[in-house]
Amino acid sequence: MRIESVIAVDATQTVGPTRLRLLTARSSRLPVVVVDGAGDDAVYHVFDVAGLQAAMGTQLSATVLDEALELADRSAHQPVSKSDAASAPAGSPVVEGGRLIGVVADDLPEQKEFTEADMARGEPTSGAKRGLWKRITGSGD
Repeated sequence: MRIESVIAVDATQTVGPTRLRLLTARSSRLPVVVVDGAGDDAVYHVFDVAGLQAAMGTQLSATVLDEALELADRSAHQPVSKSDAASAPAGSPVVEGGRLIGVVADDLPEQKEFTEADMARGEPTSGAKRGLWKRITGSGD
């Protein structure tokens, strides 16, 4: 379990400035949380950048996000505290001290390490070039 940072957007903002803000996102998979309300009464709707841009695609710039995304018809995500984040499902907003700090994200899959067989795979049969292992270690000339 890890907590991923988010782009937090107020539901009372309009589509135009929100579009501009999403254009600077570092990834189209970055989570965006639309917050409707404040404090303990806040309701959280979780999107990703690409999904939110698609949902706003046909809306006028002056339309409020609450209307444009039809948030009243969507089910909201229940926030969890940082201490409960380990057992929460992915996509749950994490709130600490009344402040949104991120969403629960799936753990990154482990990448397997190179083995001797992987290193030898680049070994040439003609002897003209060094294999990957020999290039890394500088051996074998």
